[in-house]
Amino acid sequence: MNVSNKVDWEIDPARSALLLQDLKGPHLAPLPARERAALHAEAERLARLCAARGMPVFICEMAPAGIGGAEGLMRDMWGNAASPGAPAPGLRLDGLAAHEVMRRGYSAFFGSDLEVMLRRLSRDSLLVAGLHTSIGCLSTAIDAFMRDIRPIMVADAMADFSPEEHEAGLRKAAQTCARVVEMSEIVAALAVPRRPQFAWTFDVC
Repeated sequence: MNVSNKVDWEIDPARSALLLQDLKGPHLAPLPARERAALHAEAERLARLCAARGMPVFICEMAPAGIGGAEGLMRDMWGNAASPGAPAPGLRLDGLAAHEVMRRGYSAFFGSDLEVMLRRLSRDSLLVAGLHTSIGCLSTAIDAFMRDIRPIMVADAMADFSPEEHEAGLRKAAQTCARVVEMSEIVAALAVPRRPQFAWTFDVC
């Protein structure tokens, strides 16, 4: 990974949540089968690691086409691929409690209640994985950054249309809005014992 980070934000499970973006059939179709299987495996591994440390796991997809014009201009740009399809085969999160997020644009925050859920859970750091590094994942990271939520992009649990676009997305994120890490750094951070933290939160929504 040829990326230089400008920030060294801590990966603290007590403050973090995980977002898996666009891991359904139509979005995965352009990927070669081997790359698709590898992405599934890393996403599953990441989700189970995070859940085991008490981190909330969010799975984000586009809202179904036709609901309030959810797809918007994305249909002009991507056609029917803007609408979600059946869950991609091979992504198994059995027994893992995950929150579903339905968005209306590239960013997982757009047209969704993701920020509200993160605030209610006292989470101000978001691990981002999935598709596409330089489009949806980068947009989500930028949006999180502008909401004072620290985005941490997991490079080897993400994919794009090409290796070049993948690396370009990671570089742009590291330059402007996020910390970019690899799975090995996540594993090491989550293995560190931590004292329980208690926080009083009030739901004002």
